[in-house]
Amino acid sequence: MTGTGAVASSRDILTGGRVLVAFDKFRGTATAPQLGEWVATVVRECGGDPEVVAMSDGGEGFREAFAGREIGVEVSDPFGGLHRVPVTLYRAGSATVAVATTADVVGRGVVDPSREDALRANSRGVGELLVALGRLGVSSVLLGAGGSATSDGGLGCYEVLREAGGLPIPVTVATDVDATFLAARDFARQKGVDSRDLVAIDRRLGDARERYERECGVDVGPLARAGAAGGIAGALAALGADVTSGFDEVASVTGLAARAARAVLVVTGEGRLDASSVGGKVVGGVADVVTRADRLLVVCGAVEPIAQSRLEALHPGVRVIGLEDRVGARTSRRDLRQVLGAAVAEELRARFVDVSCAGPR
Repeated sequence: MTGTGAVASSRDILTGGRVLVAFDKFRGTATAPQLGEWVATVVRECGGDPEVVAMSDGGEGFREAFAGREIGVEVSDPFGGLHRVPVTLYRAGSATVAVATTADVVGRGVVDPSREDALRANSRGVGELLVALGRLGVSSVLLGAGGSATSDGGLGCYEVLREAGGLPIPVTVATDVDATFLAARDFARQKGVDSRDLVAIDRRLGDARERYERECGVDVGPLARAGAAGGIAGALAALGADVTSGFDEVASVTGLAARAARAVLVVTGEGRLDASSVGGKVVGGVADVVTRADRLLVVCGAVEPIAQSRLEALHPGVRVIGLEDRVGARTSRRDLRQVLGAAVAEELRARFVDVSCAGPR
């Protein structure tokens, strides 16, 4: 279903007007910077002044929002091999903050898991990374939690850190969803876990919750965001880490609210608009920042009707476009740049009186 939400209440002039382009990735198809530059090209051709901000909710692309020196640390991948993961050393006043993501350490992009791999995917590498960063002498760690291949409740990470004596330095976990700990099972199917194995995931999460409470005195069960990254956020919270919104961290460091306030239009999107999109992810976060929803355009690969209805109810006037609804799933993925550009150009022509660009061919 493609939305029919109202466009701008008056037909404004685009020429020279600022258009903020703030996309998350379309997983497996295009990165946030790629999407941003594609849309920016169309905006320029149509006479607008684009400003691109690559967004993330704590998963892929989170670390790249922070400017600093990049180093590599060797840790375990989710299936027991070793790999080198990037870490950005970000200066915050006199402190050095190490910024990393679970997506880089134990992410779904490391390998394409079988059913058995999806069940045994382990979060040990995250614990190893934190121990290594503690030895490097950084002030603290900001860990983006999202995009993991794991559904182990963070147990692998927890065991590494318990063996090391706990968190070596202060850790803030910036999550991509606000799901509670046991709700981590709701994301297991996305990671290759078969529906027949969800009972085992439930049992695993329940056992981990009991262990964390028994050994740390913290019940992570009702804790908002504890279910992020397959429960890694909950495991770290049990050990004393702070848990916050990944989107809010990126919005703060990029000055998103001030940029949106200067724009005649804000264009955002992600690969799939679903229930989680308004529960901590980029589209919902951008919508909350934009003060006038009729100046917000959301373009996603796929759109779930229920999620669209909820977004439109929360932000009356928002315009939602689903690319798969327009051209089908195969074409929208294969020709994403052209399909996305055409949709944006069409919207600009509908909103502004001075737009004559045809969009990409």
